[in-house]
Amino acid sequence: MKSDFNPEPPGEFEELDDQDENSASSEQAEALDLTVEERKLVTQPYDLGVRSLSEDIRQGRISLTIEYQRKYVWDSGKASRLIESLLLNVPIPVCYFAEDDDGVYEVIDGLQRLSTIRNYLNDEFSLNGISVLSELEGKRFSELAPRDQRRLEGRTIRCIVITADSHPDIKFDVFERLNTGAATLTAQELRNSVYRGPFNMQLKELASEEYFTDLVGTFSNKRMDLEELILRFFALVEGVADYRPPLRQFLNSYMRANRKSVIDDASVNLFRECCTTVHGVLGSSPFRMPGSRTAVNKALFDAIMVPVAFSDRGQVVANAASVRNFISELPENESFRTSIGRATADRFRMLHRISVVADGLRDLGISVDLPDNLGLDS
Repeated sequence: MKSDFNPEPPGEFEELDDQDENSASSEQAEALDLTVEERKLVTQPYDLGVRSLSEDIRQGRISLTIEYQRKYVWDSGKASRLIESLLLNVPIPVCYFAEDDDGVYEVIDGLQRLSTIRNYLNDEFSLNGISVLSELEGKRFSELAPRDQRRLEGRTIRCIVITADSHPDIKFDVFERLNTGAATLTAQELRNSVYRGPFNMQLKELASEEYFTDLVGTFSNKRMDLEELILRFFALVEGVADYRPPLRQFLNSYMRANRKSVIDDASVNLFRECCTTVHGVLGSSPFRMPGSRTAVNKALFDAIMVPVAFSDRGQVVANAASVRNFISELPENESFRTSIGRATADRFRMLHRISVVADGLRDLGISVDLPDNLGLDS
């Protein structure tokens, strides 16, 4: 069944695209909602020797396998200059680690430097293009004179460990602050790294399911946007009435609490039913706003998917034509349009847009098991 929700793009909606394109930066700009007691950041500085760092990496006490999008990218010239700098005793920038629950140090800044040290001490490359110690050109670690080997192994690098005693939201905030490279990671890419486990793996699996990719159409997943949409669905369905901004903290808390859990069959089936129901009734690209250049407005995704999750989906299908007409008229509702266009993580706007859709479905005779107005009047 094709959707009628695809009007010509009037200019008044063009501004909505800014929200989609800048959602990552605006989300990270939200102030964290933390008490004074929760603003706990515990750090420990260490000066670690090159040999000690390499051995800790080999033993798994330091982890270089965090699922950052940007893997080891240094070429041999840049890697060689780092080794030369160490041999010359040139100060090296600080490395930052986060201690996990098992006491392993996960590298959150310094991956390229530490990988280079590990690789060179493992004889994986030879020095190339160095400008001062030209007599070492072309030499692997095993080919250095014993004196140079000892000199390199004895060099120290200042390392700052964010200990496991730090509050989880503060630790995540530090990850974001240190995430200043050329390819800045989105909040979901950071969650993919920080909150590894069965839940994260299932988000990836669900993001590739045909019933979901058909629903979101051409929406790009280069920055793990699909996984974030699914995370939003589960987090809001479970806790929409208790939602409080900032959104990234809300999603962080939900993913952290469930990181070691498997999504149960009932929840997976609910997600599948919602996807197939919305696709069957509204067709492809049901979350595209008129005039937007992106296939999915995330706030509109929340507004439609959450009420459908609490509805009698058989009744939604039975009233498909009326539901399509109702959804197609939503952009004419000024308060609804505002709730999906700017400051979309605000509690009032989040609950308002979900309530508007829930009330509209009820007006069509569809049962929706959500509180009236979600407590916004209280």
